[in-house]
Amino acid sequence: MKKIFSLAFFLSTSAFANLHLAPPDFEVKWGRAVFVDIKEASYNLTFDVESKVATVQSRIVFENKTEGLPIFDVIPNPYDIWLDGKKVKYSNAKDPYGQDLRLVNSLTTPGAHVLELKNTLSANTSFSSSGKSASSAFWIRDLKYRKFLEQYLPTNFEYDQFPMTFNVEIKGNKKPSMDFYVNGDITQTSPTTWRINYPAYFTSSSLYFHMTPKGSKRRIEEEYTSISGRKFKMIAYSEPYLKTSDFMKYSKEIMAELEKDYGPWAHSSWIAYGTLPGGGMEHSGATQTSIGALDHEMLHSYFAKGVMPASGDDGWMDEGIASWRDYGYQRLPSVSFSGSNIGRQSAYKRNTDDRSYEYGRAFFAYLDYRLQDMGGLKAFLRGYFAAYNQTIVTTEHFKNNLEFFSGLDLSADFEQYIWGKNSSNGSVKANPKHLPLTEQQLRNLL
Repeated sequence: MKKIFSLAFFLSTSAFANLHLAPPDFEVKWGRAVFVDIKEASYNLTFDVESKVATVQSRIVFENKTEGLPIFDVIPNPYDIWLDGKKVKYSNAKDPYGQDLRLVNSLTTPGAHVLELKNTLSANTSFSSSGKSASSAFWIRDLKYRKFLEQYLPTNFEYDQFPMTFNVEIKGNKKPSMDFYVNGDITQTSPTTWRINYPAYFTSSSLYFHMTPKGSKRRIEEEYTSISGRKFKMIAYSEPYLKTSDFMKYSKEIMAELEKDYGPWAHSSWIAYGTLPGGGMEHSGATQTSIGALDHEMLHSYFAKGVMPASGDDGWMDEGIASWRDYGYQRLPSVSFSGSNIGRQSAYKRNTDDRSYEYGRAFFAYLDYRLQDMGGLKAFLRGYFAAYNQTIVTTEHFKNNLEFFSGLDLSADFEQYIWGKNSSNGSVKANPKHLPLTEQQLRNLL
């Protein structure tokens, strides 16, 4: 199987230079908005526990291929904006799909540039009444647009991969006592500062950051030996009233299953923040989750945050795969819905269609039936993960590799069930393992 995938991989790999996966540039009334390739980003996060204010100072190195107004996004209003050492302004804009974003309001020539800006941080951030500590978490959601990293600081769309550095400072307390749960390498650089380096393959939906007062969560840490022989850290933590050991025990059981099915764990560690019932959300090698959704979220470290979607139009794949597993890897000779457009709504779409759980699961059960003489869909997925782990993929890329693997022409199936018209089959059942949390419930997790 490695031989089968090696040719396709050779033809399409591009070492994280993903601007070809960006949506088309577009016109706005004051110029042409252009997508960019972020090369690296550094964020200085300052939590002032006396004034109870958190701020972010960002330095982003990016490249644009065409002249225009560079696109980025951050929900808090940015200020003190500099481009290549010159003070500039930003503009609010909407993409052709009607979604909000930001533009650097300065005509920028092709080449490398440096963008510096600041913003306040309030989402999922709180300060203790004693004025000694802070809590902050960068929770994300994939079913609603603008719910990735842009909630907190400036970033790009999901097609882009780049290394990120967080420099965290607790100001106003000379001896803060903090715990950090992160899926990057962390170093304490002084009594009040920490540096976190996140991998270069991360996107705006990969990063996990949770900062809490020391000892506020119950924590278990163990070393796990992968089937590859590599040893890595597994961390389970939760509120003291929950049974943290169950999250660790179940994590190890699921890890063994997933490695057997899809290959060695590809992330540097595993972090599970165990919470009350209500679903969960995946990050790369990390999750915030209920015990009932833990297996669903762990699979997403293979498909969603391992093999990663280029846009909201491609998110149906990973939710469909995880739901297919949730329902016991069904194999069905037909598809249970008449058709859908879950994979073709807009090149600019930034959130996953919530029909992807049911429709994606049904479509994969059908594909498994069609591939049964070749080892089934899981055999394909194992090879696909081995070839494209830590890269960005599209639905068309997935289809092309699936056809290459099977020798089947799947064009008609994709055109009807994924790229077709909206289904008229009535309401879609929610996946019980992925029930949404409210904004207040997310804040309560701090």
